[in-house]
Amino acid sequence: MGLIIGLWGLQVLWLIWHFGPEAADLAQRAARGKIGTAIRQEEPLYRWATALQAVIPESATYVFLDDYAAGKEIEIRYYLTPRRHILQAPDLPASFLFFVLHQEQAAFLLIRETQEPLGPGVKAALQSPAFQPVKIPGPGLAFRVDFSRLGWGFYD
Repeated sequence: MGLIIGLWGLQVLWLIWHFGPEAADLAQRAARGKIGTAIRQEEPLYRWATALQAVIPESATYVFLDDYAAGKEIEIRYYLTPRRHILQAPDLPASFLFFVLHQEQAAFLLIRETQEPLGPGVKAALQSPAFQPVKIPGPGLAFRVDFSRLGWGFYD
């Protein structure tokens, strides 16, 4: 019985040593009342969205290319409110992507990185001079869009 209690004690000491820095940080955040922010800071999507908040004006419209089933679209929409949000599938054709960007006068194109290969619309956007990459590290790509350069109809 003493051996089991001794091993249990060693395990508790190892856990305290291993998680000590995180526990100290959590205790400080709990004392300040900022526990929720500690959890969000760990999420790469949250850090990317907060960086985008600084770049995208509140009056701007952005198109977000994502598979709705992943659930990340809802998080991005929440973090970037009150900006106008338009969701499109990541594999949409280039002509329809350009049409949506021009029709909605979207100033930004956001693409969440996935394991899937880039769709034809994204590949065309990467080649077009109307799209300027915004260098923000995170789990996605961001482009500043000059929608006036996309002034043509939807033909497919």
